[in-house]
Amino acid sequence: MRGTKRGGFCAATVLIAVLGVSAGLGQTREPPDVLRMLSGLFPTAGPLDQGAASAAAASDDEVAASDTGLLDVHIRNMPVATLLEMLSYEARANIVASTSVVGSVSANLYDVSLEQALDAVLTPNGYAYALIGGTIFVGTTTEIATLGPAPVTRVFRLRYINPTEAAAAVRGLLGDAVNVVEGGGEQESRSGDSDTMGPVGVSYVIVTAGPAELDAVAELLATIDERPKQVLVEATVLRATLNEANEFGVDFTMLGGVDFQNVNSISSASADLSTGLLPQADLQSTTFNINTDFSANVSAGGFTFGLIKDSVAGFVRALEEITDVVVVANPKIVALNKREAEVIVGRRDGYLTTTVTETAAVQTVEFLETGTQIKFRPVINEDGTVRLRVHPKDSNGGLTAANLPFEETTEAQADILVDDGQTILIGGLFRERTVTSRTQVPVLGDVPVMGELFGSRRNQTVREEVIILLTVHIIKETARERALFRGLVEDIERLRIGARRGLMGSGRERLAQAFFHEALRQLEAGEREKALFNVRLSLHNQPKHLGAFKLAERLLEQRMWDDEGTRMHTFIWQLLDQPQLDGTAGTEPFGRPGINLDETAAEQTSSGGQMP
Repeated sequence: MRGTKRGGFCAATVLIAVLGVSAGLGQTREPPDVLRMLSGLFPTAGPLDQGAASAAAASDDEVAASDTGLLDVHIRNMPVATLLEMLSYEARANIVASTSVVGSVSANLYDVSLEQALDAVLTPNGYAYALIGGTIFVGTTTEIATLGPAPVTRVFRLRYINPTEAAAAVRGLLGDAVNVVEGGGEQESRSGDSDTMGPVGVSYVIVTAGPAELDAVAELLATIDERPKQVLVEATVLRATLNEANEFGVDFTMLGGVDFQNVNSISSASADLSTGLLPQADLQSTTFNINTDFSANVSAGGFTFGLIKDSVAGFVRALEEITDVVVVANPKIVALNKREAEVIVGRRDGYLTTTVTETAAVQTVEFLETGTQIKFRPVINEDGTVRLRVHPKDSNGGLTAANLPFEETTEAQADILVDDGQTILIGGLFRERTVTSRTQVPVLGDVPVMGELFGSRRNQTVREEVIILLTVHIIKETARERALFRGLVEDIERLRIGARRGLMGSGRERLAQAFFHEALRQLEAGEREKALFNVRLSLHNQPKHLGAFKLAERLLEQRMWDDEGTRMHTFIWQLLDQPQLDGTAGTEPFGRPGINLDETAAEQTSSGGQMP
C-alpha cells in the first residue's frame, strides 16, 4: 500500500503454523504428542528423554508437499524465516517476510493447505500475513494493517444533497484521514443584509481511498442522495392598525388703540386672520396686542369657528380623526425538506455606511428590509408530521433625515409540530400606544373650564395587531397535489385578468381584448371573414396578443411567420424538420412543429386571451 516501507521485507518461504513458540526468544515447550511419537519409533530403547527427542526432531525437520497439493510439516526449533523459505519452495508461492519476523517454531502438521499452515504458525506468535498481487507478505499485525491495494480516486456526482453534506457523511464513514474534495453546488454571496444565490453547477465529491472503501462510499451516497420531499406553506398575515386622534385649539387676537381694518387685515372667511403693518399715524397713539397661536397645532381639516369684530378676533379649531388600516399578505412558497426558505413582501431601503481606516474611508450600501417576512425550515418526519421552525416578522420603518435606518417590528420565533394539511395560528402580537400632549398659556391654561380657551390639546391612540396563519402541506406529487398547484396558478391568472378588466375601455389593451372576444363570437356564428377582420384589429392594438395570433393562424390555415423568410428562421426550421432518431419526421401540421391549430376557441381563451 502506498506510504509503507517495502524495504523492511526479505525473501522467505510460505508461512507455517507454529505451536508453543515464544517469538524472538528461541524457547520451546515440547508437546506430549511428540514424545509419544518418538517413543514409538524406538521401542527397544525405552522412552526417550527430552534431550533425545529434541535431537531426533532436529535431524528429521521436513516440509513436504503431497500429490494432492497439501503440506506435511515436521519441524523443531526452526527459525520462522527458514520455515517460510521451505514453505515457499514446496508450495511454489511467493513469500516476503518483514525483518521484524524472528524467533523459532516447532510444529507437526499433516495434510494442511498453505493458508492453514500460515495461520497455525503465525497467529500464536503475533504475526499476520496478507496476499497482495500474488505475493504473500508476512509481518506484525501493525505492518500488515498498513498494507493494501493502491488508493484510487473516484468522482461521485450528487443529485440532491449538497457537497458539504456528502463530504461529512464520507468522513464519518472512512474517518477524517481520507482525502475528500467538495465541488460544485450552490454558491452564496452576502450583500448587505440579504443573501443572493450565485451560479449553481454540477455537485460532486472527489474521494481518494482503496477500492473496497470506494465501494462503501458509493453504497452510502446511493442511500442518502435520494430525492428530498417538499412542503407547501400557505401563509396569511393580517395586520390591523387603528389610529385615533383628537385635537382642539383656541386662538384669539386683541388689538388696543387700533382696529384690524386700519392695519389692512385680511381673513379667509373668518377661518384665520392676517394683519398688515400699523399705519404711521397710529404710532402716535398707544397700541397693544394680545394674541395666541394654539390652533396651529391642529391638523388641517376638521371644525373651524371664527369671529372678527373691530379689534378682537377669536378662532376655535377641533379635529377628530380615525384611521383603520388592514393589510393582508398571502404568500405561498414551496421548500425542500430540511432547507430554510424565506418570503418577503415589503420594501428594501438602501443607506450608506462609512468605514474609516488610517488610509481611506470606504462607503458601502446596506439595506433595511421592512414589510412582511416569513422564514421557516421544515423537517418531515416518518409519521407524516412536520416539525416547522418558523420566524414571522412584520415591520415598518425607513430612513431619517440623517440617512440612518429605523424600524418598528413585531416578530416571533417558534418550533411547531403540525400534521399534514393542518393550520397553525400565531396571534397576540399586538401593541397599543397612547400619546397625550397639551400646549397652553401659563396659569390661564390651568383654570378649570376657562383654561380650555387658552391652549390646545392633542390625544392620539395607536393600536396594532398582527395575526399569522400557516397551513403546511407535504407534497406527495399525487393527482390531488397537482390539482392544488394548478388551482394556485389559475387563481393568479384570474387576479391578473381581473386587474386588466378594471382598465379604461379606451386603452389599447382593452380594445384588443374586445376585438378578440368579438372575433371568437363571430367564428362561433360561422362568420369567418368578420372574425378574421376583428382578429387583425386586435393584433393592430396589441401585436403580442398570443390568443389572437393563434386564432389568426387557425383562420388563415398558415403560419403567420412563414412569409418572413429570414435566413435564421429558415435555418432553424430546416434543422427542426430533420428526421428524429426514431425515424419520424418530427413535424406537425403545415410542416412546422408547434401548436395544434385545431384547438377549440375555449382552449384559446382559457387565460383570457393573454400571454402567459
